[in-house]
Amino acid sequence: MKMQHNNPGAPAASCGVAPQENAQKPEHAKPRWNWRSELLTLATILVMVTVQCAAINGLYKPNGLISGGFTGVSMLIEYSTGFPPSITLLLVNIPLLVLAVWKLHLRFTIYTIIASLYFSLAMAFTANIQIPFDFSDPLSRLTSALLGGVICGFCGAPIVRRGASTGGFDIISLLLSKRFSFPMGTISYAFNVLVTGALAFVNGLDVAALSMVVLFVSSIAFNNVLQGMNRTKTLFIISDRWEEIAPHVLEEVHRGVTLIPAKGAYTGREKTVVYVIARTTELSAIRHIVLAIDPAAMISIIDTREVVGRGFTPNN
Repeated sequence: MKMQHNNPGAPAASCGVAPQENAQKPEHAKPRWNWRSELLTLATILVMVTVQCAAINGLYKPNGLISGGFTGVSMLIEYSTGFPPSITLLLVNIPLLVLAVWKLHLRFTIYTIIASLYFSLAMAFTANIQIPFDFSDPLSRLTSALLGGVICGFCGAPIVRRGASTGGFDIISLLLSKRFSFPMGTISYAFNVLVTGALAFVNGLDVAALSMVVLFVSSIAFNNVLQGMNRTKTLFIISDRWEEIAPHVLEEVHRGVTLIPAKGAYTGREKTVVYVIARTTELSAIRHIVLAIDPAAMISIIDTREVVGRGFTPNN
């Protein structure tokens, strides 16, 4: 079978045949460096890491708790020996960052280097920070510990959303995930369980148990911020009155509508499915529009993990 390209100037895409030397790449294939976006990424890293380190030093350490990953290991070493965690983190991160340069994406690696080195620095200059809690009171200890978990989880998500990490065990878990297809979350959780178990021998079982609770709270805060509190839904609307439903959704909810041709397997009738991506807060309005026009309509609502594009998550 002979295939023809719509664009006569495009190079052939057959196996073993090199494209012509004078063939030019399309203009949109050239990568663009968005300085505004990169500066926002850098500012996000600096602010979030500073707040994280302040929470670790001001809320975790007075309670004898540990954070996740190699930060937790460095804190465990400090509790045992008094060695500063900022130096431990720096020593551990250097070989890991070399490994990241070799194995991982360049942009991710650059920002991870910046974030991890600044994390060590921020741990040092926030080491003596004091947050006004009465750490001798059991209720205050619990409140401060949970608050620290929420802050650390909340601040970690924007860094990941901007395509970076704070280094440490994130690099190892990412490499193991790529090599063995293990979920990163499972790898990190298993490592944190081991480190928290070791904490029981240093600061006692009660502190280790509280540390596990705090890590769990931190992961919940991280996941909620990463996915967004206002979740996105995908709607498939099946109705014979789709021509009336679609414009009302466009005009009243201001959401884009896609019409998908379909065919009923049982009846054999041609149908048109209305496809809409909307936020959770918009579901009630869309449901009201559809059922007011066609009470017999069927609406399938599906959770959507993330939407990148205009009107949703920025794609820069």
